[in-house]
Amino acid sequence: MHKIAYSLFSHKALFTFAKEVLAIIAAAGIDLIMLTNFVDKLSNRFNDFDSALKRDYVDPYTIKINDADRERDLRLIGFKNYVDACGYRKDESWQKASEQILSVIERYGSDMYRYSLPEESAALQNLMTDLKKEPLQSACTTIDAAPWLDEMTESQTHFETMVQQRHSQPDVNDKTLVETRKPLIKALKNLLKMVELQQAVEATDAINALVNQLNNLIDSSMASARISRSLSDKANAEN
Repeated sequence: MHKIAYSLFSHKALFTFAKEVLAIIAAAGIDLIMLTNFVDKLSNRFNDFDSALKRDYVDPYTIKINDADRERDLRLIGFKNYVDACGYRKDESWQKASEQILSVIERYGSDMYRYSLPEESAALQNLMTDLKKEPLQSACTTIDAAPWLDEMTESQTHFETMVQQRHSQPDVNDKTLVETRKPLIKALKNLLKMVELQQAVEATDAINALVNQLNNLIDSSMASARISRSLSDKANAEN
């Protein structure tokens, strides 16, 4: 079986590739009992990935949640930069307060805005809880950070509201593309490996034809993926 560089596949390209692999095997018209469990596993993982793909590209709440996440990221970055700047004030009480607040931010992750959405929510919520307790509450008062903290709290509340609204929708899918991509790739690898082993055990005309079809699909898919990656890299370089 020809080599596959799965990392080159965009989410949509991976979806198409998996779909065509399943279609080729289904249309093979040969008895492949040994592959049944592997085909079923791939079908299940494909359906999970399909749901995640639809959620991220079709679900209107995806845009709302992404916008809300971007907003809370900006409030967090703004708050951190403000506190950091306060450390350069001449007043030593401002310097001490800034140091205290930056210390707790560092504990939860100064780059928490890069975390996954659930991880960021947990870290940000813990941070805001600590900031509203002593001695950090007094530190925020000392450097007049209350407006920043209020805006950060408001943006986090708005984000959680958007998440809850999505969850209240019927048949909501909580699985993300990141979570479903790896299992799909693993199922593809396992199935294609079993086809390859089946050919090694009994290289019938039918199994050889199936392998040839799959290799043709792999070659064409890899060629398209490489072209897409090249164009994307070129566009990024120009920007």
